[in-house]
Amino acid sequence: MKNLYIIGAGMGHIDDLTITAKNIIQKCGKVIGSDRLFHQYESLNKNITAPKFADIIEEIENSNEENIAVLLSGDTGFFSYSKSLVAKLDDRFNIEIIPGISSKQYLLSKLKISYDNVNVISVHGRNNKVIGSVSYNEYSFILTGGKAKAHNVIADIFNAGLQDVVISIGENMHLENEKIITLPIKDALNYEFCDLTVLLVHNKDYINPNKPLKDNDFIRGKAPMTKEDIRWLLPKYLEIEENDIVYDIGSGTGSCAFEFAGHAKNGLVYAFEKEEEAYNLICENKKNLKRYNVECVKGNAPDILRDIESPDKVFIGGSSGKIEDIYSIIYEKNSNAVITVTAITIETLYKSIEAFKKYGIEPEIVCINSAKSKKVGPYHMMMGNNPVYIITGRK
Repeated sequence: MKNLYIIGAGMGHIDDLTITAKNIIQKCGKVIGSDRLFHQYESLNKNITAPKFADIIEEIENSNEENIAVLLSGDTGFFSYSKSLVAKLDDRFNIEIIPGISSKQYLLSKLKISYDNVNVISVHGRNNKVIGSVSYNEYSFILTGGKAKAHNVIADIFNAGLQDVVISIGENMHLENEKIITLPIKDALNYEFCDLTVLLVHNKDYINPNKPLKDNDFIRGKAPMTKEDIRWLLPKYLEIEENDIVYDIGSGTGSCAFEFAGHAKNGLVYAFEKEEEAYNLICENKKNLKRYNVECVKGNAPDILRDIESPDKVFIGGSSGKIEDIYSIIYEKNSNAVITVTAITIETLYKSIEAFKKYGIEPEIVCINSAKSKKVGPYHMMMGNNPVYIITGRK
């Protein structure tokens, strides 16, 4: 079999290459690079080409050379195209991977910051994971690109409420027009950066997403609130995962939404509430609890749901009698969404079950009876809470 070398070329400067990488490039009969990596590396091998990205695999397969090298930006193990190349070509080539310097290594070394406490995310695809990462980590390294430009990501972080973080920006790193600056996020809002930009966000006030929230952690007002005994169980019934998009419909104080946010720490939770006072409470609790991956949305379900991205998990704490309509639009958006409803009345329980049956779903039903102690003189009496039904439907 032919030999294929997948080489991490670093930031795109020839000095980023390891000696091993340079030696391999010089010996190969064919070298495939990109427009950005093309001209500098001609000094190592005249047989270097820069095909379109979509044509790289075909170029490799059609080559008659015994030794072929592919140059990839950054490090081969860091959000790299090398993973796809190995998956598609490993059975037909002897593949050797030569690591390079990643943008994370380069920027953090320039900033004299250790990698130990840095969460790494890429905004390709779903962009909402940025807000959770910045909320729950001291440092977040963000790879921008595609439609998620650096200035758009910065604006998203600021608009989510994270207005006291500090941003380090690495633009065109290790190139002639390199720019590395560190400044408060509010001072970075008016900048517009090029495509070759990475970000390091420092949030000294980050919080622990795994801490369960107590009832007294919330600003209450007159809005209804799901008690902590039930609230702590709901993420388990919903099976919330860290990248999920979650709906909390009829959010009240937002207590469930903020509990969910810690579980969907790289995702996003939408807290829907129609009442003005309750909506304002959710916004206050967001600022107070610093779980910024909660998006507060005012309006009536199901109509307010139409323009929101598709959910993975849905909790219905209040439906205003429109539960069938809510199910309809949720399953239209995602037929595999998991829906959990809580009910304290037999009527809501019945309507929830009947609505699931219309979609051929036999729901799981649990009734939770809990009691808490109350000091009465020298004694402790157990005071019962209302029984709560938890109804969960999965396809």
